[in-house]
Amino acid sequence: MKTQLKENLKLALYSLKSNKLRSFLTILGIIIGVFSVVLLISIGEGAKNQTLQIIENLGSNTLIIFPSALETGGTFTSIQTQRTRRGIPQLFNYNDLLYLKALFKNELLVSSLISSYYNVYYQIFPLEATVHGTDNDGLLINRDSISEGRFFTSYEQNAKEKVCIVGPKVAKNIAINYKEAINKIIKIGDHNFRIIGVLKERGYNQSLGDLDSRIIIPLTTALMLKGDQILNFLIVQVRDSKNIEIYRQKLIFVLKQRRGKLNFVIAKQEDLLSAMNDILNILTLTLAGIAAISLIVGGIGIMNIMLVSVTERYKEIGIRKAIGAKKKDILIQFLTESGFLGMIGGTLGIGLSIITGEILSRFEVPYNLSYSTLILGFLFSLFIGLIFGVLPAMRAANLDPIQALRSE
Repeated sequence: MKTQLKENLKLALYSLKSNKLRSFLTILGIIIGVFSVVLLISIGEGAKNQTLQIIENLGSNTLIIFPSALETGGTFTSIQTQRTRRGIPQLFNYNDLLYLKALFKNELLVSSLISSYYNVYYQIFPLEATVHGTDNDGLLINRDSISEGRFFTSYEQNAKEKVCIVGPKVAKNIAINYKEAINKIIKIGDHNFRIIGVLKERGYNQSLGDLDSRIIIPLTTALMLKGDQILNFLIVQVRDSKNIEIYRQKLIFVLKQRRGKLNFVIAKQEDLLSAMNDILNILTLTLAGIAAISLIVGGIGIMNIMLVSVTERYKEIGIRKAIGAKKKDILIQFLTESGFLGMIGGTLGIGLSIITGEILSRFEVPYNLSYSTLILGFLFSLFIGLIFGVLPAMRAANLDPIQALRSE
């Protein structure tokens, strides 16, 4: 059996070498197909891991409150049963945030976040930074602390003052040290902001980006620049995660009283993790399915070339049968050739995806190439080669040796 397999592999290799260009064009579809499948699955897995890590960073004692267009029970479980309904959600506003802060003053941290894109300058020099609007509670929820300077005062937040807290990278681009950066003026959009604090270094996070290049402005100021009081979500942190369900029920009751109905969802960390995991799994499978179409096209290419190969090798098949080769031997020979084509295409496609992955990682594109994905890509290419080689192999095996020898 081993000898026969070895001989079949030699014949397959000889067939590939004798028609190099045709062989390359045949496996090109498999190369592209495997490359696409492995690449898209890896990008999908990378995006999934990044998103889940962001949610995990929130902590098990954190609740996110989203507005909903549906009448819900206030939980993710209740909203999942009403997916077919549509509507416009009643968004939160800044007064909702103040109401919860006052009601749970000594029990919960309540905040929100607004991220905006602005051109940022120090004097005439552009600064690479992201601008976020939040309050002191938001900074504490995000586990931010001050290296130099201070947090916002109540007056600055209430008066919508143009002050900011900057990340250490921003501070280093402005002054020789953090202390010198305090009270410097930077321009955010069309407005001048005074620096009152510098955040402690946190470095680059794969899921959250460069945490040292942020500029934090008061939430009230961010809303003023935005031109409305709308908040897309509220974020609440419970001091003890053991009490998180108790406070979720309290918040459901309080917000229902305030809004008149349960048109919101209060999600725990595990709710968000479960929902996002389901969504991203579907996305990854969809991407892989789209990419797999090119693999099938590559398989059709293998079948066509193998059918041509059978036609060209009538005499060879006739001679093999005349000297005692059985149908099974011819079948295995041609299946080995088609499987070998698929295997080579799969190997080259995997190699190309590994190289591309290294390039993408340098550009900080989420990419997670696992051994299971590589094995899946290799086995799938071999499977495609074998499946699409069945018809040519059966045609070769069923040839009449006399008719085959007579052919020109």
